Amino acid sequence: MTATSYDLVAYPATIFSVTHPSRLAAIARLHGLDAPAVETARVLEIGGGDGVNVIAMAAAYPRAQFHNFDLSAVAIARGDALIHAAGLTNIVNRVGDITVAADTLEGPFDYIIAHGVYAWVPPPVRAALMRLVGRVLAPDGVAFISYNALPGGHLRQVIRDLMFHHLQGIDDPAARLQRAYEVLEDFARPRSDERAIVAAMREVARPMLRHHPETLFHDELSGEWHPQLFSDVIAAANAEGLAFLNDAAPVLIFDGLPGNDDNDAAVVRLAQTTDFGSLAFFHQTLLVRDGRRPARRLDPESLAPLFVSSQAVRIGADRFRIKEDEFTVGDAVLADRLAALSARWPQRLPVSAVADTPDMLEAMFRLYTAEVVGLYATPLPGVTTAGARPQASPVVRAQIAAGHRNLFSLDHNVVAMPVDGPLAFLALLDGSRDRDQLAADWAASGHGHEIDVEAALQQMAAAGFLVA
Repeated sequence: MTATSYDLVAYPATIFSVTHPSRLAAIARLHGLDAPAVETARVLEIGGGDGVNVIAMAAAYPRAQFHNFDLSAVAIARGDALIHAAGLTNIVNRVGDITVAADTLEGPFDYIIAHGVYAWVPPPVRAALMRLVGRVLAPDGVAFISYNALPGGHLRQVIRDLMFHHLQGIDDPAARLQRAYEVLEDFARPRSDERAIVAAMREVARPMLRHHPETLFHDELSGEWHPQLFSDVIAAANAEGLAFLNDAAPVLIFDGLPGNDDNDAAVVRLAQTTDFGSLAFFHQTLLVRDGRRPARRLDPESLAPLFVSSQAVRIGADRFRIKEDEFTVGDAVLADRLAALSARWPQRLPVSAVADTPDMLEAMFRLYTAEVVGLYATPLPGVTTAGARPQASPVVRAQIAAGHRNLFSLDHNVVAMPVDGPLAFLALLDGSRDRDQLAADWAASGHGHEIDVEAALQQMAAAGFLVA
C-alpha cells in the first residue's frame, strides 16, 4: 500500500470530547428524539488515525463495540499497540479506504464520527464518506461530521495562499514547516497605521501559530483543503437519506433549535444565513435519518432526564471562574446549585436533581450554551470513590507504560501529567493491591513522601481515572 502523508508525518494522537456518543445522544434528546443507549452502542469512527478517540471510549464502555479505520497503516499500528497493551476486546482498528468502505463496511452503527476528514479529501472521497454514513447509520443513530466552513474558510485561504507562495520549491516536510512558521510569524506581527482589513487578516493568522507542527502540516498545508458551505453539506446529506439535527458545539446549538416550527429546509437556510453573518470557520454537524422530524423549539423538560457536570469554580457569592474566564450568576439559588454541582466534579448529576423547575431548567440550558456545564445522556463511567482494590483505566495504565504524559480520562478529557509521582501511583492501580499493599508499594516507589495513599486516590478519582 502506498504510504500516506500521515505515515510520513504522524498526526498528534488525541481525543475529542465533543464527539462522544453521550454528548451526541444528549443533543438528540434535546430535540425530542430517542437515541441508542451509549453503554451498549455500536460506534464507528471514519478516518480516525490511530483510533485513540474510540480506544478511550472503549475503556469506559466495555459492553459497547467500537470500530475505527484509517488509510494510514502506520497510524493503525500505533493504535493496535495501545489496544493490545490495554487488553481491550471491544474495538476493531483496521487499515481501510473510505471509497471501499462506502460499499462494503457492514453496519449498522448507532453513532458515527468523521472528525477532520470531510474537508480534507478529494470530492469523490467526500461523496463516498457521506454515502457510507447514509448506508450504515442505524435508524435512530446520530452521525458527527466536522469540516472547515465557508465563508470563514475564504479568509483562511488567503493565509494558506500566502504560505504556499513562500513554500515553492521546498519539499522536505520539516523544512516546509519551519518556513511556514516563519511566514506566519512575520505576517501576524502587528504594524502601525495599516488598513483595518489587513489588521483583521493578521488576526486570522495568529491562531495558526499556536497549532502543533504536525497539525499545521496536515490541516493548513494539506494538498486537499476544501472548506464547505453548511448548506452544501446538508444537501449532500439529504441525497443519502440524512437530515440536519444540530451542531455539536453548545455555542451553536440554536442552529438546530431556532425556537420556531419551520420545516427543516427553513432551519437550514436560517443557519446558513447566520454563518454568513458570523463568517463561520468550522462546523461539527450532526445528522440523523431523514424523516425523524427533530423538534426545533426547546422544551425545558427535555433536559430533566439528562446528566450534568461542571468545572466552574466559585470565587465569590455570585462570581465563578471556568478556565480563564470569569462570569456572574445573578440568581442566588442557581449560583448555589452550580457551586454544589462543581464540588462533585467529575461526577455527573441528574439534571432533575439540580434544576427542578421550568425556569431553573432554562437557566441550566443557558449555562450549557455558555459552556459552563456539560450535558450527557449517561452518568460518569467509572467511580469517584476508590474501591477496596483500586483500579485505574486500562488505557491510562497502558499509556503510562508507553511513556505518555497526556492521559485519557474516563470522561473523555486529556489530563496532562508533567511530573513523575502521579504516573508512578497510577501504574500501581491495577486492581491487585489492597490498601496495605498499595501503601507499601507506594512507599517503595520513591514518591511515597509526596502524598499519602488516600489523598492520592481522591485526586485520581477527581481526574476521572478510576474504574474500581
